[in-house]
Amino acid sequence: MARVPVSRHLRVALLALLVVAVAAAAAARGDQPRRGHSMAARHERWMARFGRAYADAAEKARRMEVFAANAERVDAANRAGGDRTYTLGLNQFSDLTDDEFARTHLGYSWAPPPPSHRHGHRAENGTAAAAADDTDVPDSVDWRARGAVTEVKNQRSCGSCWAFAAVAATEGLVQLATGNLVSLSEQQVLDCTGGANTCSGGDVSAALRYIAASGGLQTEAAYAYGGQQGACRAGGFAAPNSAAAVGGARWARLYGDEGALQALAAGQPVVVVVEASEPDFRHYRSGVYAGSAACGRRLNHAVTVVGYGAAADGGGEYWLGENQGGGGGVARGGAAGGNCGIATYAFYPTMDS
Repeated sequence: MARVPVSRHLRVALLALLVVAVAAAAAARGDQPRRGHSMAARHERWMARFGRAYADAAEKARRMEVFAANAERVDAANRAGGDRTYTLGLNQFSDLTDDEFARTHLGYSWAPPPPSHRHGHRAENGTAAAAADDTDVPDSVDWRARGAVTEVKNQRSCGSCWAFAAVAATEGLVQLATGNLVSLSEQQVLDCTGGANTCSGGDVSAALRYIAASGGLQTEAAYAYGGQQGACRAGGFAAPNSAAAVGGARWARLYGDEGALQALAAGQPVVVVVEASEPDFRHYRSGVYAGSAACGRRLNHAVTVVGYGAAADGGGEYWLGENQGGGGGVARGGAAGGNCGIATYAFYPTMDS
């Protein structure tokens, strides 16, 4: 049988139909190969930015899946718009599941101090804590701008936020008392506080009591952070660092009184505890963060309040918080206990004993 000639126009038409069919099939299956390729490239860029490396191809593939889920959640939240007053972004925690993040990067636990160390007090009925009674409280404060806050530090995969927050508050008070901002040793606090205070969590109040009793923490350079707990090496130094000595430690139960917290934070950087379990919290990038109505029932993260104010763009009043993930604004005026429980407890060092 003679071959039927196919015209050039017919060949073009058949090719066009084939392209349409392939595109339709890709759309029907969600174009997964293309999406996967795009997310893999995004993960590679993220790995390069944060210096992440994995043990093998299987671990990399698993982490890429977790990264993809977090990236899609971040993208969806930012697209949603509405009355959200903050934006999310990928960061060093973006290849961790929620449970992994909580286990390795949070770490606050409450242990009531013994009777001989109960220097706390109760703030109630809108009255500021005793340390700030009868003082004029400014509308805004930023201890970073006043040179009382060191650069953000990284606690790595160790639940030592309790030590980092206590040290940050101590660095601030020492600067206010001496005029010198010195980076002090979180590793010393992690190693030497003792008790149940470990990389699995700890008590800010116990950390501050140790700091006061130490006679002055060593500098970060002298007793560097290693990301895991070790034997206490403080006794190996010739003497405590008296230039960083503080006299005592106090805590206040605020019962949701944000006015009391404002009065304390107007005088010095103060440690508070919040619930950081909500997915948005660890991917916060900018703006004024507001958790859900339920946020604050499970206090599991220590943060240093380094100021407060009001957003110029009408985004509302905020607390300036700093922790090992960075700094940012947390909305003021939340439910009982403040937004995510921020006005439940306050901890701070003092120069008096």
